[in-house]
Amino acid sequence: METPENISILELIIAFSGFFALLSIAIVLLFLTFKKRIEREQEAMREAEINFEREINEASMKAEQQERMQIAMDLHDDIGAMMTVLKINTNNAKTQIEQPERLLAVLENTTEMIEQTAEAVRNISTRISPPSLVKLGLNVTLEDLVKTLNETGEIQIFYNSNMEKTRFNIATELNIYRILKETINNILKHGKTTELNVHSIQSSDFLEFEFSYQGTGLTNSQVNELLHSSKRNGLKSIQSRVNNLKATISYTFEANNAGIQLRIPMKVIEH
Repeated sequence: METPENISILELIIAFSGFFALLSIAIVLLFLTFKKRIEREQEAMREAEINFEREINEASMKAEQQERMQIAMDLHDDIGAMMTVLKINTNNAKTQIEQPERLLAVLENTTEMIEQTAEAVRNISTRISPPSLVKLGLNVTLEDLVKTLNETGEIQIFYNSNMEKTRFNIATELNIYRILKETINNILKHGKTTELNVHSIQSSDFLEFEFSYQGTGLTNSQVNELLHSSKRNGLKSIQSRVNNLKATISYTFEANNAGIQLRIPMKVIEH
């Protein structure tokens, strides 16, 4: 026969067992709830990243489409108009055979128009893909770009490189060139500076490009906000090209000193 003391201990054990059972169930439920919350947040983050990547790609496609439209307009408006004038001049020349002075004037005008047409074609070709990029490579093309911009007198660019005659496949070089050109264009538009230092540094692991100047710049957080907004499609186009190269680009701005660093893994661009 159990004593009252034994009954109290048994009841106490049962009570504690029930309490711990309930506590275990509560912990399991809390864990499952927390796990589902984490999974929802991770799913939301994945969806946000997918949407962000889609926006970046769409901005890049939009920029390329606008570039194609501009080239088409230039071909139609400039080249088309020049070709029409050349056709008229050719027809006029036929009627001026007996009048040498007038014929000479028509031929001189035709020669000038041919030169203008050739220059317009060269400009359009350069916008699509600089000829020097195919023939001489990225480094020489960048030197030419810097020389052209310096001749405008609006900015002085100092370019240093250890790439020398290094070559990559043309698609990679064109992608890098467009990133660098768009970056320089952004600095010219928004940087409020008259001097820009550009360094290209090639090592066994990375190809790096560093931009530094005194003026107006952006921080990484500000760029991130702009990338998530509807503004600055140029930045989005740059970021899309950077992503295609599996590269990174970072922005710094402090005390009137601005910097941009592009870092591209060599293992990506060598293959």
